[in-house]
This record gives sequence, structure tokens and C-alpha cells, in this order.
Amino acid sequence: MKISSPQDRNALSDVVRSEPVKAPAEPRWLSRTPAVIAVAAGVGMFLVGTGAESLIIRAVSGSRSALEWISDTFISIAVASLAYLWLHLKESRSRLLDVERSGIVLAEQLRLAANIQRNLLPDVPATSPGFAWAARMVPAGQVGGDFYDFVESGNGTTLVLLGDISGKGIPAALLHSSLRAVFRLIALDTHDPVLIAERIGSVLYGQTGGTPYATAIVACFDRASMRLTYVNAGHPFGLVFRDGEERMLDVGGSPLGMLPGVCYVAGCVDLQPGDLGVLVTDGITEALEGRPTSVREVLRQQGQLLGRGGLVEDVCDLLLAVAALGPGPPGAGTWQDDATAFVFRVV
Repeated sequence: MKISSPQDRNALSDVVRSEPVKAPAEPRWLSRTPAVIAVAAGVGMFLVGTGAESLIIRAVSGSRSALEWISDTFISIAVASLAYLWLHLKESRSRLLDVERSGIVLAEQLRLAANIQRNLLPDVPATSPGFAWAARMVPAGQVGGDFYDFVESGNGTTLVLLGDISGKGIPAALLHSSLRAVFRLIALDTHDPVLIAERIGSVLYGQTGGTPYATAIVACFDRASMRLTYVNAGHPFGLVFRDGEERMLDVGGSPLGMLPGVCYVAGCVDLQPGDLGVLVTDGITEALEGRPTSVREVLRQQGQLLGRGGLVEDVCDLLLAVAALGPGPPGAGTWQDDATAFVFRVV
């Protein structure tokens, strides 16, 4: 029906107000079903009971007066069975209520943990002298194992840590909080990504013995020299795009805390205005494994984002959107993983 005038719309509104939609009435036979079943069950039990009693009387060849105990026995068994079923049902309902209460408590604890984890993520400034920044994290569940941290110092350097703790859920979230505290403590003493990675790895190995561990990229941005120094600790490589070409950030070593006494190697990139840097966790790279594409190709298909006019926030949103639609690694079934993107541009 086409409503072409205000009068038609008013008339339609009057009809809707005057004739409310009613839910269809329940069929009368359906409302009687429980009573019919109860009566049929009672009649059936009566017939079965009397038949069984008659068979027992004939089998033992006793007089009816001598075998009156059989009726009493049947009644006693029936009463005992009903009492047992009633008590069992009552206990089951009590257990179900306890389980429901426990589930509510656990859900509330997870909600609080998720809020705490989100609040622990630092506020990444939209811009700082020489750089534009953006970061996004989407956990697979209420809490996750991905994390990032951002620390600006007073001597013209900025430290960035992007990490992914092996595993998911609450254990990974607990380690996330611990590693963030360790990173910030070490950052007070040194801005060298090699020393930071080695010390974090040593602390983590001392806590976990190698399981779980964390992959990470530790990066130091020096605004005076416009140089990026980084360590890639077993993490998916980062990318720096410049004039249609890209530089992989893949120098470093093994994951943090996997092995004791690991020594790391730093990589360096001299930055120029217009450079776009992209750091992601494997929740994004693995989402693309079932497709004939990669993070690099996804960004190349969006050439306007690589140009100087592309916003770092849009790059983050694009990568997370791709991760949400990606099928994940082949054969992984209903695959889910935390997804995090950290993007910077030299301005």
C-alpha cells in the first residue's frame, strides 16, 4: 500500500491505535493436553497395577485375604517412588539454581575483568610532534590476550609495545596486566628495545617457565633523528609503507618468555614524512590465511589509505573489519582470535 498524503498517514495511525494487534489465541486442545496426559497416566498405572497384582495372586495360589499385603506393597512402592521422584526433582531444581547463580556471578566477574582490561589500555594521542597515531583491539571473548602500550618520554622518544600472549581468556588477560606493568617499569630505566625485550622475556620466563609466552614488537620512535628502532620477538612482521613500497619489520628473535637467556637484535628504519606504519597481531594475519590475500595486499587495494591523506584511524578500522570477516586458518573450524592493530603516520 502506498501512503501518498498526510491524511492517509493520519488515517493509518488511527487504525493502528484503535485496532491493536492481538496475539493468536492458544488452541483449546493444547491447553487441555497436560490434564489428558495426567488422567491417561493414572488410568494406565491403575490397570498395570491391578493386572500385576492378579498375576502374582494366581502364581502363588493364595487366598485373597492372605495376600492383602500385595496391595499394600504396591501402594508402598508407589508412594516411595513418588516421594523419591519429588525429592530428586527438588534437589535437581536446587542444583540448577546454584548453577545459574554461579553463571551469573562468573558473567559479572568477566564483565568487570573486561572493563578493567579496557581501562588498562593507554590513551593513544591522535597526534604528537611528527606523528599521528591510532590503535584498536577487539578481543575474541570478553577478555583477551592481545595488548598494546604507549609511553611518551620527556626526551623526544616514544615507546610502543604491541603483544599477543599465547592462549586466550582469563589466563592470558592476567599476564597482559603483568607484562604491561613490567614494560612500564623497565621503560623508566632504558629506551633500548633490545634491553626492554630481554628483560621482559626474562621476567616472563621466570613466571611461567616458557608456557605461556608472548610474541611482541617493541618499538622506539626518536623524533630528533626520525628513526624507528624495533625488536620483533616472534611476532607477525610490521610494515612501513613509502611511495608504493614497503619495509618489513621482522628483525628480532624468539617470543618473549619462551626460552631463558635469549639475546635480541634490533632493526632500524629511517622515517620520512608520509610514511605509514602498520603493526598487527596474528588475529588479523591468520584471518586472511584462508583467502588469496594478506595485510599488505588489503592495504594496497585501498591506495587512498596509503597516501598522505589517509587517516590512521581508517586503516585500523579496515584491518579489524577484514579480521572480523576472515575465515581464519584452513581447517580451524569456528576460528576466533583477538585482533589488534596499531598504526602510525609520519607527518
